[in-house]
Amino acid sequence: LNLSAVCTLNLLLFLCRFTHSFYFLMSVRETFRNNLRYYRKKNNLTQEELSEKIGLNLNYIADIESRAKFPTAENIDAIATALDIHPAQLFLEQDTPVNSVNFDKNDFADFLISKISETLKTDIISFLEKNL
Repeated sequence: LNLSAVCTLNLLLFLCRFTHSFYFLMSVRETFRNNLRYYRKKNNLTQEELSEKIGLNLNYIADIESRAKFPTAENIDAIATALDIHPAQLFLEQDTPVNSVNFDKNDFADFLISKISETLKTDIISFLEKNL
């Protein structure tokens, strides 16, 4: 493989990963639900107490946590405010640097680069094993 082929391969693998974002988007909803439950319990709130705090029906919070519904942007903001967190924290896996107390942009960039590098390496190895 020459340098041009390697660059093309890298670009194709990146685009393949990008187009597989549907898997990521599906997991975003699950991450949201898990985080909603996590932060609600961390704040020692029941579903009823959280719903009262943000002015929503108890069934709505239960439906969100049980996968029956997904909140609107306005309700996501209200939920985050009630839980005293940034709305983005509801969408991030718990082990990401953004969800740590001392969020640092450089740490987060390093985290993303490491995840992309791991994925890209796995994809390249898989591609080479199948095609060479």
